[in-house]
Amino acid sequence: MFTLSQVLAATAGQTQLQGEIAFTGITTDSRNVKPGELFVALQGEKFDGHAYCARALAQGAVAVLVSAIAPGYTAKAIVVKDTLWAYQQIAKAYRLAHKNIKVVAITGSNGKTSTKDLIAACLEKKYKVIKTQANFNNEIGLPKTLLSIQEDTEIAVVEMGMRGFGQIKALKDLAQPDIVVITNVGETHMELLGSMANIAKAKSEILENLTANNIAVLNGDDFYIAKMKTAAKTVTYGIIKDNVVQGGNINVTGQGTTFSYVNRINGKNFTVQMPLVGEHNVMNALAAISVAEVLQVPDQTIVEALAHAHLTEKRQEVKRYGTVTAINDAYNASPASMTSALKTLQQLALSKNSGREVAVLADMLELGAISKEAHTKVGQQAAHYGVKLLLTYGQEARYIYEAARGLGVEAYYLNNKEEAAVCLRQHLEEGDTILFKGSHSMEVDRVLELALGK
Repeated sequence: MFTLSQVLAATAGQTQLQGEIAFTGITTDSRNVKPGELFVALQGEKFDGHAYCARALAQGAVAVLVSAIAPGYTAKAIVVKDTLWAYQQIAKAYRLAHKNIKVVAITGSNGKTSTKDLIAACLEKKYKVIKTQANFNNEIGLPKTLLSIQEDTEIAVVEMGMRGFGQIKALKDLAQPDIVVITNVGETHMELLGSMANIAKAKSEILENLTANNIAVLNGDDFYIAKMKTAAKTVTYGIIKDNVVQGGNINVTGQGTTFSYVNRINGKNFTVQMPLVGEHNVMNALAAISVAEVLQVPDQTIVEALAHAHLTEKRQEVKRYGTVTAINDAYNASPASMTSALKTLQQLALSKNSGREVAVLADMLELGAISKEAHTKVGQQAAHYGVKLLLTYGQEARYIYEAARGLGVEAYYLNNKEEAAVCLRQHLEEGDTILFKGSHSMEVDRVLELALGK
């Protein structure tokens, strides 16, 4: 994959190693070192990879990339000032060495991972594609994805997350994308950025320094995205405003979602049947359709790809337990995604024409000063979208409970996920449709497992 001279050129590292050593791969995980690899000793608040250099070498690593050396592996060390920076520079150099591949980069407050999955599903029908695994979308995960490029890779689909200013800009510099996608701007990370305008500004960093040779695929229905400026060729998508790729005729059932779209690139109209539920997944699919159209994937091929699409787990997975239907959307939560999930719960329950709408909801984190207001609004929306039984837990989720209960919803506030599972088992009825959602650390999926099983 990489030679010693290439690593030294990318990192300005110092070493006692001699000759043109070829590394079979680069890894940051000492538990999975393979013979011939370079081990990068990353440091974090709760870990220090330098403690595992000896183990990595014992497992077959040819060398270790470190910021400090210790007796025992001096002769096999490449020393740099900052191992994370060096790791990123190796990944950037590797990406730039593969000039013939296209990189599609996705950011947004919600829907990044699902959109990534759908874009990759459409593109891999025509191209050799790699994509960000799970949600490895940060300063460590993105280099890992770039370093997985193979000689036959034609397109890399990468996800970019952020928590503050400058982070998307830095990730974009590493990936050097040809096509960028912004899914939406929402209240996620409000605690750190303080306002929607700031969140939009941070997301818009992905558009900086693009040229007419680049393509920006943008959610044309989003108020904040609509105001963003770019020199790239722009393709908009959506279901409300006048977009280049326009969706409509949406129908959500227990089997998935059907919608149509007009492709104004070629003027044709197509109908899509996805095994995914929810209007928000239509938006994610429209983003995927837009990217696939730009890269000249035939429309019928796109329709077939979406008909068999699967998302990363815990993102609105629909599971059935006898007559009970569960929507496992427990990976994360924000005000916008809560709204989408509650709307999907209503649509799915109505399509069954039996049982109640039930919601198990926990805290949405990182909302800062708007947290009380946002959780109160979720409680109001639970009532608006017809939730008959609501179970909540978490410090902030009390506001969901109070708002919903005040509007007549049968609601319970529990101390933890274990109590929520017991309460759910006690109140469950035949035919119920249940939504499980909250921020990742709230582990709402455990309520599902404890109450219903895996």
